[in-house]
Amino acid sequence: MLQLINHTPFATSLSVFSDTDGVECAFAIVKASFELKSGRAVLAERQVPLIATDIYWGDPDKTSLRAAGEFSLPKPATDVLLMGNAIAPRTNTRIAEVSLKLGSLSKTVRVFGNRRWQHTDMGWQMSQPEIWERMPLRWELAFGGFTPAKDDNPPEYEPRNPVGRGFIGSKEGDWEGRLLPNIEDPSQLIRHPTDRTIPACFAPIAPAWLPRRTFAGTYDAAWQKNRSPYLPHDFDSRFFLTAPSGLVDNGYLRGGEAVEISGCSQDEPIRFQLPACTLALLFDFDGKTINETPKLETVLIEPDVGRVQLLWRAGIKVDKHLLKLREVAVYCREYSIKAKEA
Repeated sequence: MLQLINHTPFATSLSVFSDTDGVECAFAIVKASFELKSGRAVLAERQVPLIATDIYWGDPDKTSLRAAGEFSLPKPATDVLLMGNAIAPRTNTRIAEVSLKLGSLSKTVRVFGNRRWQHTDMGWQMSQPEIWERMPLRWELAFGGFTPAKDDNPPEYEPRNPVGRGFIGSKEGDWEGRLLPNIEDPSQLIRHPTDRTIPACFAPIAPAWLPRRTFAGTYDAAWQKNRSPYLPHDFDSRFFLTAPSGLVDNGYLRGGEAVEISGCSQDEPIRFQLPACTLALLFDFDGKTINETPKLETVLIEPDVGRVQLLWRAGIKVDKHLLKLREVAVYCREYSIKAKEA
């Protein structure tokens, strides 16, 4: 009987999927939760459980992805996500910036209070941003949106963010009072109602949005006849990456990287080092012990609750011999030493 033996304080689980070649594989997942205290990431007493499926803020057709499911094939690189609120640095704030730096990765967004298009003698202009104190860093407030079908005009939407605001269909002419996005990329700010700028956020991208869906592959009649239920030949593992541009590492982060977050606290920027954990997975398969080092696939930073979550994954091929996998043991040697020193 297959057993998962967890020698760490972290959340762990096993999953079985066929890889892109159709070979059955067993994967071990390790998820660690740390609290941010006084510039340090300290092991959290309550470890956040693993998430089985994608979770949305509401109707998946009308809201953004709140948390991505964590049972999947491996990611080809490390995703970095930030979920929470922008915090106004002072009273009467109308515009501010939020930035995240982690190792060589960085991303900055500009946050505005509510603005609307208004027509003046000088043409179309934006109203002055309203004062704000907290602004959710969610795709609903970034550039994007949807225009329903009207008369003979088909529906239109922003494929990179169909739930946002500021998108205006090509046949629309009445722009008066339309909301602009609250979150923008400082390098590509909106200047005119018809601008199609880059949606900017730190939150996960839904699988049906661009660019993720371009990596999903082709599910046509040929796939149905010759390949189903396996992934199509043109499937790209980048489909599993959920972080927006600027927050996907070229490879895998290792832990120990410096983190700095500005704009999510009223005081000084939030600074800490990403926890460094030396994990080992021992697979007892067909009478042999296979030692695998898991890759750090996801970093989720939650400034509002003072927490960072890390997720690692590794697996082995068991093609049609899953019953020969007797045991998977999870170890974390380095962190156990650091915890004692702390």
